[in-house]
Amino acid sequence: MLTLAVPVRTYIAQRNEFHNLQQANAELKRETAEYKSRLAQQSDPAYIEAEARKRLQMVMKGDKAVVIINPSREEREAAQAQERKRKATPWYENLMNAVSTPPETRG
Repeated sequence: MLTLAVPVRTYIAQRNEFHNLQQANAELKRETAEYKSRLAQQSDPAYIEAEARKRLQMVMKGDKAVVIINPSREEREAAQAQERKRKATPWYENLMNAVSTPPETRG
């Protein structure tokens, strides 16, 4: 019985390692297929034009570029919280904070 314990343990460990390597190989094949599809997509002229319009704000001749800048939800909530905090503090503390702290460090 003891003579079989070590080989069986080694066999089970190797089988588990083989299974893990098969899963890793399948994941790598999936990633490779995804990258190949992205490469094919990025060589499409329509995709390049759409990305240039979206990322670089490029426009075609005759088009008018309009950029609307809206703050994100988190930025609006942070600004509202800061305004509530400012309104909740007495005016003299706001004055002291405005005079004593540089603009870059104000929260």
